[in-house]
Amino acid sequence: MTSLRAKQHGFSLLELIVVIVIISVLVVVALQRFLPYIDEAERVSVIRVEGQLRSTLVMEAAKRIVRGRSATITELEGANPLNLLADLPKNYVGELRAAAAADAPPRHWYFDTGSRVLIYRLGEPYARTTADGPQEDPAFAVRVAYADLDGDGLFEASRDELYGVRLERVGGTSWLSGAAKNF
Repeated sequence: MTSLRAKQHGFSLLELIVVIVIISVLVVVALQRFLPYIDEAERVSVIRVEGQLRSTLVMEAAKRIVRGRSATITELEGANPLNLLADLPKNYVGELRAAAAADAPPRHWYFDTGSRVLIYRLGEPYARTTADGPQEDPAFAVRVAYADLDGDGLFEASRDELYGVRLERVGGTSWLSGAAKNF
């Protein structure tokens, strides 16, 4: 006589449900562990672009100095630093007026032509809790650094000492420093 177990093939409905529940729990736990890394990757990407812009600004200033055009460095003040890059970030939407800036998609760069500031529009975080509150969008402005030796408030290559050009963080510094990390 053959036993009932020998004839049974496959899983019972109860066994299948138990396996599905276990896999679902594992997926939820894994997502909770990996979602903060997506937010961190976004932050690191913005910092990487910031570094590229800093290097590009220094190279542009050096090029102008070598060519004897150091007086034109002041033209970089408030300029769109992305115009100096050979390859624009794929998520750059262009130069926008303040009214259109609200329509810039999340996780994209744009240059605000009114305030002369480069802004990265943050998206909704994947892992941050509601207790963290809203984060300010990271913003950057090009500034010319010089010693105003004659005290007139303007850079003049013949009278003032040029220190260089810098990309200044003017917004979103807590997000860029990683203060909102959740790992």
